[in-house]
Amino acid sequence: MDSEYLTWLKNDFEESPFWKHMGISMDYLSAGEARIKMPVSENQMNCNQYLHGGSITSLLDSIIGVTIRSSQDVRVATIYLNTHFVAPVKDGTLYATANIVHPGKRILPVESKVVDDQDRLIAIATAAFTILQK
Repeated sequence: MDSEYLTWLKNDFEESPFWKHMGISMDYLSAGEARIKMPVSENQMNCNQYLHGGSITSLLDSIIGVTIRSSQDVRVATIYLNTHFVAPVKDGTLYATANIVHPGKRILPVESKVVDDQDRLIAIATAAFTILQK
């Protein structure tokens, strides 16, 4: 991927209304590799005052989309996403990364993880994404 495409991709994601709402931003981006971050905020807490699992899953889903699209100029959609929560979160910043397990022509199996700002594992996910027709 050329730098012009990666710059466009970064801006495309960061201008997303959902990313703005969640406070997600790009921490690192290159061809086939990315890291995004999200500050934990009070409006994302569940009734037990821990970060809601949906916020973590959204971060996992987002990093997978970024990673795939940084490796090839395609649009994708989630087929399934299984999240395994490892540790609870009360504050700080979360970081997410992903890895394409097998670069298929139509279906892409992917794994991803979220860590906190102390590099403590928070959640992992396995997923499959489909490449959409242009």
